[in-house]
Amino acid sequence: MKNIKDITISIFSIIGLMIIISSFDKQPENSDPDVVILKLMGKKLESAYEINNGIENKVRKGLTGDEALEGYLYDGYEIKGTSVASDAGRFSVVYTLVK
Repeated sequence: MKNIKDITISIFSIIGLMIIISSFDKQPENSDPDVVILKLMGKKLESAYEINNGIENKVRKGLTGDEALEGYLYDGYEIKGTSVASDAGRFSVVYTLVK
């Protein structure tokens, strides 16, 4: 009877140790977004989106368009594409930035 008790305790100890070891294996999540989309009308920042791991977040950070674009370029992002959008006769430039 004592052997069964020792074996059971050993099995649960091994399972617990494996759970503890596997919990340290998780990688920290990257806080930098993968893609940034900026829509500028002149110097005005109309909208800004950060996409990280498929999740889109709208950001403003109180910046003008030029400040936002220059800030992302300074942080290591590269312009991968531009396009022009028109809304009621007003034209905007849309930048796609990738790190």
